Amino acid sequence: MSATFAEAWTMASTVDGWLTEAQGRALFEAGRRLLPGTTAVEIGSHRGKSAVLIASGLPAGGRLVAVDPFDNPRWGGGPESLAAFEANIARAGLTDRIDLFRGISIEASSTWSGGPVGFCWVDGAHDLESTLADFDGWLPHIAEGGELYVHDAFSAIGTTKAVLRRFLWSSTVRYAGCERTLVKFTVGRTTFSQRVVSAAGLLRRLPFFTRMLAIKLARRRGHKRLEGWLMTRPNEPLI
Repeated sequence: MSATFAEAWTMASTVDGWLTEAQGRALFEAGRRLLPGTTAVEIGSHRGKSAVLIASGLPAGGRLVAVDPFDNPRWGGGPESLAAFEANIARAGLTDRIDLFRGISIEASSTWSGGPVGFCWVDGAHDLESTLADFDGWLPHIAEGGELYVHDAFSAIGTTKAVLRRFLWSSTVRYAGCERTLVKFTVGRTTFSQRVVSAAGLLRRLPFFTRMLAIKLARRRGHKRLEGWLMTRPNEPLI
């Protein structure tokens, strides 16, 4: 039986990672809406925070495939991170709902044999090339009516460029809303009017993106007062 969101968040909030409660709820609800006969996929698992939330919401028989090489210290990888991921998943009682693919996204997508994907959560490397590879590798597997969520969109330059390049005027993907740096898309054929609305929604995120970049620049140059003035909550622009 699936947990409630409150139960899932209580467990996930003890796991290292960068998600607000509203973002966590969005992941939980996306897992709950998983289309029958499809699988959920996450790109970038770190220590399991998002995996706990997605898997907790899955309907009976639903599965999550977690994709992460766990080998790059830059992204919090390595043996300690893998051990923490497995321990957190076990502690949440979700081992039987989650399959781990230990490798990079393009390796997983190019060898995928798990059927249609109903939900894909992209939170891997945030450079342009990697994010485009995530999109291009997994979109062919996402079912009509499935959902694609992207983390650190409009806060990381590479991720933002990839989102705009692929989805600003897309015939198959439309903008469906956001929770700060978590951006939601629905996959399926789009009409002209849907493309206009989708493009407008993405373009409205640009002032937010500008503020996130200004925070990062102020932080990098040690302008703490300016950084504090630009921020509206702790941990921006990580959430």
